Amino acid sequence: MARARPTGVGTDVVRRANLSTILQTVHRRGPTTRAELTRQLGLNRSTIGGLTAELLELGLVIEGTASVAGRSGRPSHLVVPRDDNVVVAVDLGVDRISAALVALGGRVTERRRRLHARGEHDVDHVVDVVAQLVGDLLATKPGARCLGVGVAVPGAIRTDDGLVQFAPNLGWVGEPFTARLSERLGLPVCTGNDANLGVLAEHMRGAAVGFDHAAYLAGSVGIGGGFLVGGTLLGGSSGYAGEVGHLQVDSAGPVCRCGATGCWEMKAGENRLLQLAGRLPGGGPDAVAEVIDAARGGEARARDALAETAEWVGAGLRAVVNVFNPDIIVLGGSLAQVWDVQADVVRATVKRTALPALRDEVEIASARLGGDSPLVGAAELAFAPVLEDPQDVGSPQVALG
Repeated sequence: MARARPTGVGTDVVRRANLSTILQTVHRRGPTTRAELTRQLGLNRSTIGGLTAELLELGLVIEGTASVAGRSGRPSHLVVPRDDNVVVAVDLGVDRISAALVALGGRVTERRRRLHARGEHDVDHVVDVVAQLVGDLLATKPGARCLGVGVAVPGAIRTDDGLVQFAPNLGWVGEPFTARLSERLGLPVCTGNDANLGVLAEHMRGAAVGFDHAAYLAGSVGIGGGFLVGGTLLGGSSGYAGEVGHLQVDSAGPVCRCGATGCWEMKAGENRLLQLAGRLPGGGPDAVAEVIDAARGGEARARDALAETAEWVGAGLRAVVNVFNPDIIVLGGSLAQVWDVQADVVRATVKRTALPALRDEVEIASARLGGDSPLVGAAELAFAPVLEDPQDVGSPQVALG
């Protein structure tokens, strides 16, 4: 994190930036002493004291004391994020909606999940379900201040207004989902592509910590990709970059929902694996886990299905390695499940076809946050406005009720 400018400039802009740095630090790292904040920001003790006092008045932190082992003297003040400041994070999947109440500091306090029935992707219905989940979660923490709602969506999201421009696996085109949900809840709502939020979460709290060139690829019914280049999210001219599930990997493959032929997600998505294994599609992670257990138990069809899917996972990773040259590829969803049991097959496919100078440098790993990567990213998306400008927490649009 960049060091703050000295407050000798005396501007409101610098003071707000320092408030932001302190709040982001305690949110991401947990309780932090004033002494550590003084070292990190390069400010004097009295200035740090004044800034933390302002965050106290805003109701964003509390202070405690922390003894430093091996040192005498009075304990250092400890700055702690207040966990009655919350957001609701939502991961809108093709076959399920997951939601969580997340406190400032990143701790998940409550969860809810609702499975989709076939044909329940109508936007009005989804808004109703999400609104109910949000209400149920907020009811578990009466008196909390809700800072907003963050939603991860498997599709292309317009950055300026959150319009869901294209979500083929939901059947959505040009849907103002974000605005409609915000109006329904009376709360600020931020929406992002699920894979973009996944890579941000893994970079902040997961397997990609310390890597500035990272790819996050997650499989379910579709396959999404999020990319950090030099530590910055790759968005593209309109925010739609990363639709790697629609890379063509088989010119003779099946027709995808997007209208193209042989897309990667049609060859390596979880439904393809389930069909190859003789199972019904739509079972989600539990069904993929059952196939893996069956393969381990000696079922030939399940074993062959995993091997074939692993080949196609490797074929898609080859393209990602060649085009993006990441330091690390983090796999989530069904891609992680396949990788965990077929890493040798996946790696062999990548090494056989990717450019040698690139393939030998990249690290491949399962998401450390597991299936929560998009959910954690959605929470961070909702926290972002207050983390960037803590003084905004007092505005009417952010306060609950």
